[in-house]
Amino acid sequence: MSDVELREFLSQPLIADIVTLKKDGSPHITPVDYYFDGTYLYFSTTTDRAKGRNIKRDNRIAVSIRNENAHKVVLFAGTADILDDRDQVLVRRIVARYTSPDKVDELLSGLEANRIILRMKPTKTISWDYTKSGN
Repeated sequence: MSDVELREFLSQPLIADIVTLKKDGSPHITPVDYYFDGTYLYFSTTTDRAKGRNIKRDNRIAVSIRNENAHKVVLFAGTADILDDRDQVLVRRIVARYTSPDKVDELLSGLEANRIILRMKPTKTISWDYTKSGN
């Protein structure tokens, strides 16, 4: 995919499968909502969930994002850091991608207070699009 196609694809409200590493080095995979700003991928979680604990210990992360029939796929590898999002700016951007504007505040009010953001900086990107002729 070209950069323009990649940005267009990632602007859709798709689900990302993120892979973090457990203490024993085995993979932990979780489907999550995301926000992409053109440089970073952002994921919302809480301090007590495995993916946040895993990133705190080992910041390597892999992400797979695909459309419904997996004809378009983007794979990322990189590192992530943990951001405090007390003002909920980033979590609001994530939630707003997956719900109607009139439901965002309601959904935000129901989220747990110990929310953090995982910010991923992709260092490697692989993508394919089988919907194009010749693939």
